[in-house]
Amino acid sequence: MTMPLPPADPPLVQSREVTFDSWSEALRCSAADCFGRRLATWSPARGRWEPIRTAGNDAEVCLHHADPGQRDVYWNLLRPGSPVDLRRTPLTEATLYKLRESLQNRFGAADFQEANFTQYANFIGACFNGNVRFSWATFAQGARFAGTTFSREANLHGASFAQDTEFIGANFTNGADFEKASFDQDVNFYQARFAQDVRFNLTSFAQDANFLEVFFAQDAIFNGAYFREGWVAADLRCAGDILFFRARFDGPVDIRVQARNLDFTLTRWEHNVTLRLDGAHEVNLAHQVAGRRAVTRLRLADMVRSAEYPFLVLAPDPFLEPGEVLASEDALDHAPDAGSSARAVALEDLSGTDTTRMVLTNVDVSRTDFVNALNLDQIRLEGRCRYLRTPRPGWKRRGTWRHTGRNIIVAEDTWRRTQTRQTSRSLVHSPPATAASVPQPASLAPVYRYLRKALEDGKDEPGAADFYYGEMEMRRFDGTRPWAERWLLTLYWAISGYGLRASRALCVLLVVIGVSFTLLMVFGIPAKETSTSTVGYISADATALADASLKLPNSCNADFPSGTECRVMVTVGDSVDPTAPTNALADRFTFERAGKALEIVSSVSLFNADEQELTGWGKVTAFSSRLLGTLLLGLAILAVRNRVKR
Repeated sequence: MTMPLPPADPPLVQSREVTFDSWSEALRCSAADCFGRRLATWSPARGRWEPIRTAGNDAEVCLHHADPGQRDVYWNLLRPGSPVDLRRTPLTEATLYKLRESLQNRFGAADFQEANFTQYANFIGACFNGNVRFSWATFAQGARFAGTTFSREANLHGASFAQDTEFIGANFTNGADFEKASFDQDVNFYQARFAQDVRFNLTSFAQDANFLEVFFAQDAIFNGAYFREGWVAADLRCAGDILFFRARFDGPVDIRVQARNLDFTLTRWEHNVTLRLDGAHEVNLAHQVAGRRAVTRLRLADMVRSAEYPFLVLAPDPFLEPGEVLASEDALDHAPDAGSSARAVALEDLSGTDTTRMVLTNVDVSRTDFVNALNLDQIRLEGRCRYLRTPRPGWKRRGTWRHTGRNIIVAEDTWRRTQTRQTSRSLVHSPPATAASVPQPASLAPVYRYLRKALEDGKDEPGAADFYYGEMEMRRFDGTRPWAERWLLTLYWAISGYGLRASRALCVLLVVIGVSFTLLMVFGIPAKETSTSTVGYISADATALADASLKLPNSCNADFPSGTECRVMVTVGDSVDPTAPTNALADRFTFERAGKALEIVSSVSLFNADEQELTGWGKVTAFSSRLLGTLLLGLAILAVRNRVKR
């Protein structure tokens, strides 16, 4: 036995071309102090609104003030999908229930502009097949739009909700306008879906706001929105941009976002903030999407917030683990920039923002402008943050032949590009309009200093070393500093990379050793050394030895002739001064002289005395070699220490 099929829904009234009359006194209810729309129904045949007629007369009252007979006529004329015009009409819970029953919960075009819902407003499961307007409507009690479908534009501009409001599972297939709406109690948008742009500009949320698992197919705009004392919990998935320009959050905030761009410019925060950012498109926020990931561009410029509370920005790990495979979600596969290869959440602007107790985790800061940020030394960069790296294509400057790899800020990259003429082969990151608008080294050095301190406070000494290098570079190129300081910094950079390039210090050390070795062979080692041999020993008292002009050992004293006899070694031979060699230059390069020179320069300790007989220039060369060798070896050790320091 087969089960009977459920009855099919009756066909909807074709009402897509409905137009609403401009408001006039002729449409106003005749009851005292009532501005409600007089009862009327839409006539598709005539293409206009027809007044309700009872006893041969047109009704001159609104639905709220109509008598039972007029209401019955009105209910009987309604069909599923019929348009309704109830502007400025007071609506009770019973009246709204009868309206939904007559329309079988399927509305056509509906105009509730400035309507007054005096009791509980229940639109659960309703379907609006035409444009719907609740602009400046008042909901004195609770309102529920759970599971409601808005097939065309939904206008709730300026609507006022005095009690709890629900849009759980609501589906907005066209644009939605919540501008200047006010929610005096909790509002819940759990699992709501917006297929077009949605605007919450200047919207007021007095209590808790729940935006968990909300999906925006295009832009979501919260410019000027005011979230008062309640908790803001949001889990937003957006294929476009989410804008919170000049928004304000007075209560704690926990927002998890998947979006293309996220803008918090001039936003004010007064409590704990946690931004969990993800560029992926997946319901469970597992940052997965068909082998690609949309970029989240985050702007936090000119924010005003309380430094008493932490501000956390938590992004997913931008790197895949071995064997990790990205899944797909059809809802966002066609999102703009979905094919982008960039995977990290990118922070673009921090200018004018107080970064006290701000924590950025796994955030791409390669495009971030740190120049005008406040209290930058108190920011925390955690996880695997991504920085701009050198060498950069197009960097050219006098006296610079190469750039070692290090982390930099985008402002330095922009400044360096103003120092050279760009060619078509130069990959310019963000070319400035004019060089005058680019921050100069004098303003970039403090930025690097504050970032270095921030990383040092976070115990990231190797990471802080790159910012120390950047600080010294900006001081070296700062034309406002004394020339002596710049010359000293240039020398420091050349020989050791500011104590951070061990390879450079070792290379300079090898050059010093090579030059010293050559100088010793050519000028430092005497042409002929002193040659002596031992003949014998003489034993006599100190007086006799002193008269013989023999050199006495320290144990002998001529003032005491009765003392112990002294024993003196007598030598003979040629004694010559260690003068510079005068023979031919080619004759000075012998294996014997090379061995002596190598023995001298191989000793880099300043306190290791040399036993070789050297010329005057040789002594200077040996001393300089030991001094510079000790210095360069110390710089190399310092550079290694800076890279492995805990």
